[in-house]
Amino acid sequence: MNAFAEMLLAARTQSPHVLAVTDTRGGLTHAELVAAARAEAARIRGDARRPSPVVAICLPLSTDCLVSLVAAILGNYSICFLDPAVDPDRHAAVLAALRPDVTVTVRGLRRSAGQDATAVAIAEPGYVARSSGSTGGAPKGVLASWAAIAAFVPAGAQALELDRDAAWAEVSHPAYDMAMTNLLVALASGAAIHLSGALSDQLRPLRFIERVAATHVRLAPRFIELASAERRPPDGLPLRVWGSGGDRLHIAHVDQAFALGVPTVINTYGTSETVGFASAARLIPSEEVASVGGCAPIGRGRVGRWSAGLVGTEPDRMLTISSRHLPRGYLFGAAPDYPRWEEPNTVVTGDIGAWDGDNLFCLGRTGRRVKRNGSFVELDAIDRALRDARAVLSFTVTTRSGELLSLVEGERTQTDGLRRELISSLRPESVPDGVIAVPRLPRLANGKVDQSAAAALAESLSSRGEG
Repeated sequence: MNAFAEMLLAARTQSPHVLAVTDTRGGLTHAELVAAARAEAARIRGDARRPSPVVAICLPLSTDCLVSLVAAILGNYSICFLDPAVDPDRHAAVLAALRPDVTVTVRGLRRSAGQDATAVAIAEPGYVARSSGSTGGAPKGVLASWAAIAAFVPAGAQALELDRDAAWAEVSHPAYDMAMTNLLVALASGAAIHLSGALSDQLRPLRFIERVAATHVRLAPRFIELASAERRPPDGLPLRVWGSGGDRLHIAHVDQAFALGVPTVINTYGTSETVGFASAARLIPSEEVASVGGCAPIGRGRVGRWSAGLVGTEPDRMLTISSRHLPRGYLFGAAPDYPRWEEPNTVVTGDIGAWDGDNLFCLGRTGRRVKRNGSFVELDAIDRALRDARAVLSFTVTTRSGELLSLVEGERTQTDGLRRELISSLRPESVPDGVIAVPRLPRLANGKVDQSAAAALAESLSSRGEG
């Protein structure tokens, strides 16, 4: 049995008859969750051809996902989640590279026809993150061993203030790396986990939080925006913490969360290449929240045995994450420019960072800064200006011909006169050449904008003269 399995069992056996996990159909107690997981692990072991099997789980977000996750931990084998709602071509790419021994779907367990020398070699059993980042492209596998996760989760639980009295609400599929981190930390701390893949709960997070009496919910700007659009419950929220982001967070989103009555916002920073988050800022309404470029702090650069720092020179200093427990590289897929391993214990993330006093900040992805007319233009700053002007979601790109185009999600009426409004708030070189309405911005499974697809869309629209 691995160290994480021992940790999980110790947390869960304290109250075996209390609900451990629920979904829209019902729930399982701690004892029922462990019993179902052990039964599944035995079936997996019986069907697998390798001593240390690899299992692909393609199930909707549900208690079944948690059973499969706990089964892999207790059975000490490797697991990779695939979201059934995602483009099947991406699934095929993962399955072709990973060649799992067993695939679990709503139809049951399916054993692979056989293994060969081309299958990905798994050094240690663990969780395979399907990392692709917001740059899009083909998925890349990153293995976080159960031993490394066991080293992280106590510090992660402390940073998120998770304990046996907590209740975690989750609407993101475990194929999304930070959702997986949240679930692992919640499992190890003994917190209750409430899952819902229902679209109504994704669009109305406050209603979901209130229904399950959640104390914690994952931080994501789009969920904060959706929550702010809801009617606030008359008796306030049961939340203690709105936390665990992994993304750049704007002060405006922090203020929106505070306005909902949330007493604490935990803004974390980490990538799927590094097991968990390596920095975490605890933000409360009674204190002034520092900011750099409109971004909230991500902490002081340390969570347990993980640390975040900066490398390079101004103005493009990049955030790094270091730990002796980091994964050792990608299992499959072409290695991207970033994140990349500079040495076995350090990953350069590709995010631009800055220190301001004791606070560390994530300012956005490298490549989101372009030079025009001798000056640097921050593409993210243009998107902030668009949001401030009309409260729209947008993504600004540069085309191969040098045009600056802003794709705005929504109706054409939302972009009427918008470029003229930007002239008064942006420097001339930062005003986009075109503001184009699109029905939906291209997105990855984790909800981030697919930068490659957005650039291709902008090129197509520009070639048709819509810029």
